[in-house]
Amino acid sequence: MYPVNKGIKQELFEEIVNKSFNSPYHKLLKLELVELGKGMAVVEITVDESILNALGIAHGGATASLCDTAMGVAVRTVGALPTTVEMKVNYLAPGPIKERLRAVGKVIKEGKTIIVAEGEVYCKDRLIVKSLGTYFDLKK
Repeated sequence: MYPVNKGIKQELFEEIVNKSFNSPYHKLLKLELVELGKGMAVVEITVDESILNALGIAHGGATASLCDTAMGVAVRTVGALPTTVEMKVNYLAPGPIKERLRAVGKVIKEGKTIIVAEGEVYCKDRLIVKSLGTYFDLKK
């Protein structure tokens, strides 16, 4: 499935899809980029055996990575070249096996060098993770 462009410049969209999102770590976790808009990104993952913890649910590190990726890509859509400075994650419910998790990242404050974003992970319509991240713009 190819991601949907919801209003960013086509050149930036292609760069994110083909370069920024095309990392070995994203491939390892099998993350899928679904949608991009200005200051917004949607990333999905299917909970399979490769990301389970000992309890048989999605490992917190996998859902944190999903959140960080959605927020970081959202920051990338405003033209920044982000690296994570700090991230807070609240786990509200488990991510069950064989379910599709959908992360929505949104930029909430753009500074000159620091950008703050929020992330939410849903399982169907249920909010299971809420996150806040701070990103440094490496272009500055």
